[in-house]
Amino acid sequence: MILDNFSVVLVEPVYEGNVGSVARVMKNLGFSKLVLINPPKLDKEARARSMHGRSIMENAVILKSFGELSKRFDFVVGTTAVVGNDKNYLRTPVLPERLSRTLAVKGNIALVFGREDRGLENGEIDACDMLVSIPANPEYPTMNVSQSVGILLYELSRDVWRAKAREKRKMQELSGVEKNILMERFSDLANIALDKDFDRMLAKKTFRHVISRSFISSGEASTLIGVIKKACGKALGRKRGKPA
Repeated sequence: MILDNFSVVLVEPVYEGNVGSVARVMKNLGFSKLVLINPPKLDKEARARSMHGRSIMENAVILKSFGELSKRFDFVVGTTAVVGNDKNYLRTPVLPERLSRTLAVKGNIALVFGREDRGLENGEIDACDMLVSIPANPEYPTMNVSQSVGILLYELSRDVWRAKAREKRKMQELSGVEKNILMERFSDLANIALDKDFDRMLAKKTFRHVISRSFISSGEASTLIGVIKKACGKALGRKRGKPA
C-alpha cells in the first residue's frame, strides 16, 4: 500500500474549519494530497484547525466540478452514510476494514467525501468505481467529515504505521526466548525468596499465567528481567552476610 497514491477529495465543503481539520488528520496519518471541489474561502478558522497540516491545505488542488476527477484519477472511491437495500446496487458499499484489501489498484486513487449537509449526489455516486460506508448508530449515522476521513485513512495506513511501531523495542511483542528468560529469572527469585516448595510452585505458576495473559512488550520484559536479576543478587548477598 503506497500512501502517496491516494488523494482525499472534498466535494463542495461548506465549512472552512472542516477543511482545516481534514488537512490535520491527513498529516497525522501520512497522507499529503488534498483536492477541493468548489471550496469556501479558507481563512483564519481553516488555518487554525489545520495545525501542522497547513501546508497540505495550502497546496490543495482546486477543481470546479466533480466531473474533473475522472481525468485525474484511475480509481474513484466514494463515501456514503446511506446504505441501499439489496436491489439498489449503486449503494452497496464495502466496510472500512475491507478497503485496503479491495484497492489492489495501480495508479492514482481518489477518496471522495461529500458535502456536510447532503453528501454525494446520485450522479456522483454513479461515477464512483466503489463505495465505502462507516457503520455507525442508525439513529445518527452521519459523521463529521474530518472524523470520516480519519477513520478511512487509518484503515488504509495502519499496516504501514504498525510495521514502523514494531521496529521500536518498546513496541515489539515478547518473543518466546525472552519469555523463557523472564520465567527463569522469576523462578530464581521465587527459589530465593520462598522457603516452601508449594509456595514456590504456586508463585511460578501464577507468574506464568499473568505473563501469558498480558500483552507485554520486549522492552517491558527487559526491564522486568533486569529488576528481578538485581533483586536476586541483593537477596543472595544478604544470605551470605554481605551488605545489600
